[in-house]
Parts: sequence; C-alpha cells; structure tokens
Amino acid sequence: MDPGAPNFGPLSGDMAERDMNSPNQSGPWYRGMTGYHWWVLIVASLGWLFDTMDQRIFVLARGPALVDLLPPGTPASQVTWYGGVATAVFMLGWATGGFVFGILGDRWGRAKTMLLTILIYSAFTGLSALSVSWVDFTFYRFLTGLGVGGEFAAGVALVAEVMPARARAHALGLLQALSAVGNILGSAISFVVLPLGWRYLYCFECHAGGVTPWSASPWRSRG
Repeated sequence: MDPGAPNFGPLSGDMAERDMNSPNQSGPWYRGMTGYHWWVLIVASLGWLFDTMDQRIFVLARGPALVDLLPPGTPASQVTWYGGVATAVFMLGWATGGFVFGILGDRWGRAKTMLLTILIYSAFTGLSALSVSWVDFTFYRFLTGLGVGGEFAAGVALVAEVMPARARAHALGLLQALSAVGNILGSAISFVVLPLGWRYLYCFECHAGGVTPWSASPWRSRG
C-alpha cells in the first residue's frame, strides 16, 4: 500500500456488516444472533437429535418387531435376514432422501424443506407402529429414511448458510454433538418403553419428532 495514499476510513455499511460477521470479533460466539438464527439452530439441532434417535430406536426395536410381524415359528436366522432387508431399505431411503431433498432445498427453500422432512420421518415412524406385516413395516422404514436423509441434508446446509461467520463453527459443532445425544437418548428410552412393546417405542419417537417444528417457534419472531 502506498504510504502517501489518503485513508478514507470505512467506505460503506457493507464493511461494518463484514466486521460483525468476522470470526475474530470479541465476545461470545452467539452475540449478534437474531431470533431467526436461533430458530434455525434449535430446529435443525432437534431434527438431527431425533433423526439419530429414530435410527437407534429402529436398531433396538427391529428384532422384536419382526418376530411379531413374521409368521409364528419363523427361525431366528430368517428373522435376522429380514432385519437385514429392512435395514438396507431404510438406508436406501436415507440416501434417496438426502439426494432428493438436497435438490428440493435449493429450489423450494431450505427452511421449508427441513420442516417437511421432519414431518415425514415423524409421520412414518408413527405408521411403523401400525405395521401388520414385515412388508409394510419395511415400506414405512423406507419412507422414514427419506425424511431422515432429507433432514440431515437440509438442516446442516441451512445452518451453514444462515449462521453468522463467527457462530457457524459452534453451531455446526452443536449440531453434530446433539446427533450423538440422540443415539444415547434412544438407548436410554428403550430401557423404559421397549418392555411395554416395540409399537410404543415408535409412537414415542413419532410424538417427540413431531413437536420439533413448533418447539422453537417463539424464537422465530424475535429480532
């Protein structure tokens, strides 16, 4: 820089905005976050938490569900085989949901897409509790996987997109940490609910995930 060049100071409000979003700004990482930022962070974090809780509940309830849904006397080896099929179909739905809703989020809006995917996996988790055969149980798990994979894609993209630069790393770290908490909670809840029956476990997850879109609604209107 030419030492003789005049210093005009900040050229516009854009420079002040960039300074506010600078990761080097002093103070706590959440300073400057608006109500919308908090709404996105809370809903996406709870969405990830209940995504992984659903995954854990499926793993724990899969065996008892298939024993109940398959014909009486089905050998354990066949129960395990059908469990593998249900898991593969669930993962296929997961991958498909991540791809489809990732594209839809770009066109329709990530916030709307995130809410839609949460409602999808909550609804079809609930329908899993009403299964009458391994066929519809597996079909519901595919549809649940669509919502789970879609929420993973939409949620993390939305958080990374809207968070101020100084809060982004903390927000994404919180998102990932709560996904581990979801697995832990799924295991803990199963100790209490699974002895009552595998259908109750899916009903619990349906209600837990279903309240997520509205749980942070007061934050959305705050500036």
